[in-house]
Amino acid sequence: MIKSNRIKSLTCIVIAFLFAEHGLAQQATKVEEGLVNMTTYPYSDPDPVASNQKLYPYFRFDGFSNAPVQKSWKVVYLENDYIKVQIIPEIGGKIWTAYDKVNKRDYLYNNGVVKFRDIAMRGPWTSGGIEANYGVIGHTPNTSTPVDYLIQTNADGSASCIIHTLDLLSRTRWTLEIRLEKDKGYFTTKSFWSNSNPVEQPYYTWMNLGIPAADDLHFVYPGHKYIGHDGEQHNWPIDEQGRDLSTFTGNAFGDSKSYHVLGAASNTFGAYWSNSDFGMARYAPREDKLGKKIFLWAQSGAGQIWEDLLTDNSGQYVEIQSGRLFNQNMGRSSETPFKQIGFQPYQTDRWEESWLPYHGIGKATAINLVGAFSLTQSEQTLEVRIDPKQNINDSLKVYNRTFKQIGGTRVDAKIGTPVSVKLSIETGESPSYIVLNGIQLDLEQDKYALNRPVELKVELNEIDSLAYLGRDLLRFRLYNQAEPLIRKAYELAPNNSTVLSSMIKLHWFRMEYEKALVYASRSLELDTYDAEANYYYGLINEKLGNEYDARDGYQVASMDAAWRGSAFTALARIFFKAKDLINAKSYAEKALNLSKDNIEALQIQYLTSTLLADDSSKQSSKLTLETIDPLNPFLNFENLWQQKTVEAEKQFLAGVKQEMRIEAFLELAIWYNSLNLFDRTAKILEVAPKNTETLYWLAWLKRDTPEAQTWLNQADNSKPEFVFPFREESQPVFVWATQKSGNWRSTYLQALLFRYRNQSDKALSLLQTSQSERVDFAPYFVVRAELESNVNPKQAIEDLKLAAKMDSKEWRYGKLLSNQYRIQKEYKKALEIASDYYKTNPRNYILGMNYCKMLLLNKDFVEAENVLTNLEILPFEGATDGRRYYEQAKLMAAYNALIKNNTKLAKKKLDESRHWPKNLGVGEPYPDEKQEVLADWLESQLYKKQDPTKYKTLLEKVSNTKSVRSPVFLLLRAEANNLLEKKDLANKDLSDLMGRSSKFTTNFQDLSNEIKSGNIQNYWPKLLELVYNQEDQRIF
Repeated sequence: MIKSNRIKSLTCIVIAFLFAEHGLAQQATKVEEGLVNMTTYPYSDPDPVASNQKLYPYFRFDGFSNAPVQKSWKVVYLENDYIKVQIIPEIGGKIWTAYDKVNKRDYLYNNGVVKFRDIAMRGPWTSGGIEANYGVIGHTPNTSTPVDYLIQTNADGSASCIIHTLDLLSRTRWTLEIRLEKDKGYFTTKSFWSNSNPVEQPYYTWMNLGIPAADDLHFVYPGHKYIGHDGEQHNWPIDEQGRDLSTFTGNAFGDSKSYHVLGAASNTFGAYWSNSDFGMARYAPREDKLGKKIFLWAQSGAGQIWEDLLTDNSGQYVEIQSGRLFNQNMGRSSETPFKQIGFQPYQTDRWEESWLPYHGIGKATAINLVGAFSLTQSEQTLEVRIDPKQNINDSLKVYNRTFKQIGGTRVDAKIGTPVSVKLSIETGESPSYIVLNGIQLDLEQDKYALNRPVELKVELNEIDSLAYLGRDLLRFRLYNQAEPLIRKAYELAPNNSTVLSSMIKLHWFRMEYEKALVYASRSLELDTYDAEANYYYGLINEKLGNEYDARDGYQVASMDAAWRGSAFTALARIFFKAKDLINAKSYAEKALNLSKDNIEALQIQYLTSTLLADDSSKQSSKLTLETIDPLNPFLNFENLWQQKTVEAEKQFLAGVKQEMRIEAFLELAIWYNSLNLFDRTAKILEVAPKNTETLYWLAWLKRDTPEAQTWLNQADNSKPEFVFPFREESQPVFVWATQKSGNWRSTYLQALLFRYRNQSDKALSLLQTSQSERVDFAPYFVVRAELESNVNPKQAIEDLKLAAKMDSKEWRYGKLLSNQYRIQKEYKKALEIASDYYKTNPRNYILGMNYCKMLLLNKDFVEAENVLTNLEILPFEGATDGRRYYEQAKLMAAYNALIKNNTKLAKKKLDESRHWPKNLGVGEPYPDEKQEVLADWLESQLYKKQDPTKYKTLLEKVSNTKSVRSPVFLLLRAEANNLLEKKDLANKDLSDLMGRSSKFTTNFQDLSNEIKSGNIQNYWPKLLELVYNQEDQRIF
């Protein structure tokens, strides 16, 4: 058969197969690639305007379809005698499904259609299979777009599909090898994630696996606690109400759920379907993946609606997930033990997980890579049922806690054929360990309740709260939110090391290097051996050109083992730039002695070995890079640089297939530039696809040659569509270009960079002083309008008008313009714009909702009802806007009827307000989740005089509402309790209200007095405005 450790050509090829010789136990794993026609609900309509900071430099797609098409997708198959794995590289490299050939069923959720819906941070997402996520929370930006990949057979008879991409949010590269061995009943995923940046980056990685939902589904998750995204701890598996959360049916309450289960030293988790005696499991060493999560859609209509949205006939799914950290922490988790860590400079992490099916043994009580085990003990007999995942011809030995053998028997079993053995054990003994096929299985670890603290029992002071939250927000990449917290913490505690560290990183992010140096120096005044402060002191000085101070910082940082690898890598770089190749190579090798996977050090070792003509060292580093990071474009470029052939150039370009190819090439070019290898930098940009930013780079690189003007002219005449600079290295390029030609394009790109880097004032200043009268690019004015919105709102409106005039087909500009009028409370103008755009684009439900919002603000509730009746909304996860507009329109219609004494119409509209039309994209929750306080209160006013019994019943309903979500609801509940003479409950509600909404205290006190006055016209419109004057916030 064809064997290779690396397929050097990264072009899409189909590998031919030769079967192993007759007589071998298993044939080699097959790997093949082809096109598969699949029913697809496509996505479209990329947003041409620079996104908000959280998503930048990526853009969203806002076009989703209810009309399917047939589309051919490139699919890779890995197959042995037991498992068949399907991978789609054009959809983020997702493992679409895994099929158990023995039991003739999928053991991952196999979605029969490709149905993109607005779930991920960029929009498009599909359910099912296994999705690999790296970078920041919100489903990887590459989840629905093409990635680099290669397929290969391996010397041991296994086969692999390797996927790879550059994550722009963190400037890290991740690689996932999906490997199927020839003689195993499972497949393995091997993650390789590298931060080749000199600064800390966000650290988030989870594998999201879909499995079919069913009433007989059990979650096999060892542990005794679970935590939420907020880090708050709860009991597992039996909750405080006695419900068994480890069963699907035990979750038939409440909203959608996320359980991060912990409290056991387990290597496994999984699922079991009791009716078919079938299960699946994920196995990995615990230290590789601490996090074990379950996500379930609500079993009410609120979750069921997503079944139809995400598939046609494949049914509902559940997600079981594995992560490096205990939870997918957000917000308040920083006030618990479960905070956020960072990805250290030049750090590389790798881990692997195996995914297996099992059957015929009941619910597994223990799992390893030998197989799934189920043990039953009665008196002196131990029954061990095994579904083997590798062939077994061995003696099974059973030991007690002191490693005394208490039983044993022979086991001969083949993969896919469950066996049951019974053995006698000594009286009074309990099995603690099993040894089979040379692997020890600990039977106690899943049962032992770990004592790790899961709640913070001491109260954090204000400084600690600000310091932790500010630091974690930086690590979440939420720089705008982090900055005011960090600055406030510094005002309160200027000598706090955590705060100083955050101030250093904040000013580095803002590209204010002199200021960053002030805080790094301050840290060293407090502690000269502070390793992190020394490292950043070195980095900032290197940026400022202070070479010896830079060396000093790195050298002292290297005394601390935690920072030694980063410091040695940085020293290798600084000596390379100084052309001291011997020292550069020496420090790279020191770094590699600490971590052989350090990509930065490996690349420097390769370059120094090449320049020093040390062929042995060069070949060694080359082989290592090929083995651990086969899709890294570095080696293909080095081959091009050395060979200088057309074939080498084709190979280099073909190796990068990912969606944002230009960014991948620019990232590599900038890396060479950072080592002063300017010729190599230019060569990459010359042969790679180009955009406005790369053209400016080429002009800057050639600035001392006649070529510079040619490249500058090309840049100055290009269209900067979907060009979103975010790297600090581009700043001097744009400054130079602006000085040379003064063209608006370089100014615009520089403004985008400042806007992203928490310097909106500088961004606006640049756009105000550039030659905007020559600009024929609508996104320029949209960005300027956004920056002007708070400081010069009238000019913002003029800029949005200009953008809309330049590109009348871009619906987003009309939406932005109408919203800018809304912000200025010019509701009629807002409605005019919204109406025009919606009538021009009646199938655009985003414009439909915007039009509806403006109708409500203009008190045209009848037309709002009409629009909502015909609107077909495809929502994003967590979206409720459509339903809220509907409820508001109905409640205001009921109110208008009520004050006109039209009780019949008022009652009709109240009844309608309680409905949940499916076309609005929000499913109906359980009754106790509905929060119908407004409808109940208004209906009580309907019966206040004519039916005292009904009036009291409705007040009781308001009084009995649990877990109110809005301060307004709390206020109405307090007033209902007052009217029902439940004074203690009323006082408690008012106290809670003031604690929850202290900034609204005056408003609520006034409202409370108006409610007590009994005149509904005095307070009802105000109440609804407080409730509904908000917009959905995306979860991701």
